[in-house]
Amino acid sequence: MFTVYVASQEGLRAKLVGAVKNIPGAVLDGSSTDLRQALDECATENPGVLLIDDELLIQNVGLFEQIASLPYPIVVLASPTDAGAARRALAIKAKDFISLDSWQQDLAAILSRVATPLEGEVHHDGRVIVVFSSKGGVGKTTLSVNLAIALAKASRQPVAIVDLDIQFGDVAPMVGDAPLVTLYDLVKGTTHIEADMVKRALKRVANNVYILAAPNNPEEADDIRADHIVQVLQLLRETHAYVVVDTAPGYTDINVAAFDFSDTILTVCTPDVVTLRTVGQALQVFYDGFHYAKDKVRIVLNRSGSKTGVETTDIAQVLQSAVSYQLPSDGAYPVRAANEGQPLMLQFPESALARAIQNIANDIVQETEGRQRTVAKKPGRLPFFSRLLRKPD
Repeated sequence: MFTVYVASQEGLRAKLVGAVKNIPGAVLDGSSTDLRQALDECATENPGVLLIDDELLIQNVGLFEQIASLPYPIVVLASPTDAGAARRALAIKAKDFISLDSWQQDLAAILSRVATPLEGEVHHDGRVIVVFSSKGGVGKTTLSVNLAIALAKASRQPVAIVDLDIQFGDVAPMVGDAPLVTLYDLVKGTTHIEADMVKRALKRVANNVYILAAPNNPEEADDIRADHIVQVLQLLRETHAYVVVDTAPGYTDINVAAFDFSDTILTVCTPDVVTLRTVGQALQVFYDGFHYAKDKVRIVLNRSGSKTGVETTDIAQVLQSAVSYQLPSDGAYPVRAANEGQPLMLQFPESALARAIQNIANDIVQETEGRQRTVAKKPGRLPFFSRLLRKPD
């Protein structure tokens, strides 16, 4: 995993930010249209790589010496026909170029190769799945807990659940547990989280399923930062095949860090007009605000078949997105399971809802096992510096 800071003119910045957020293992550290501001912000916490639009270099020649002394890698985005771009990049000791003509194809491979990882070797083995809804009371935590158990059953590999509803999390009570160590205990008083610390904080709640509980007291949430979450999720994905993240409604820094880091966001809605309106707004934020790829966000329709007067076809039309998964209403089973502190998948495994959640898990496992998670290198590619400086035939 590595962080990326984007310094670019306004017209290009939004596109670059969106592209960075869709690179596996990349976390956006910030962005600016002002190169001086970018350098000031990067000084507080060195990014894994600084991506600079050559147009900003042209406007800030006086900063070249400062940029050349930076302790982190620089990549320049420039026109392939501008010989002056190569000289500017050499002057600031950039590690590589990305051509404006092909940046969409080259960005992921070059940044992944050049960037300094947050710590040690970068792994992308585990799949991080965020469960979110912009409205409470739609069954989000029920899905998170039971999906984790279903994933462990389908994959026969370890699965972690992280409760990021850091003020009022319900994951621990739903599995009948009251852990002595919570997310707050893991991160308090530290800026660097070690793998053994995370391991000690996890509590086994089912076969191959482990939870990292939310803080016991709401006021403890103030000590949890977005960079803590990024570190925790990275460490968990290195040791677990799947990491399921239960979130609170809203776009807090904590949630956005989890959104950016995740491979998949399951957005839960129910067939009622109020929820559909808020979920529609959430999708707009994901696509237009955060610039996530369409296949990163999947809609889960809970209480499907309820007699609300809103049909599944109407929901897809209102949200302008297909419904990926449907979960049926299942009478009193979910409530009984929660009241007894037992996950539905364990208490009532043959119920209609449990079977539907198992089907989601089976689909995710089959998809993940067939997914190629590494970026293939293009054969025969000359370094961009060489191509820029090479004399025409």
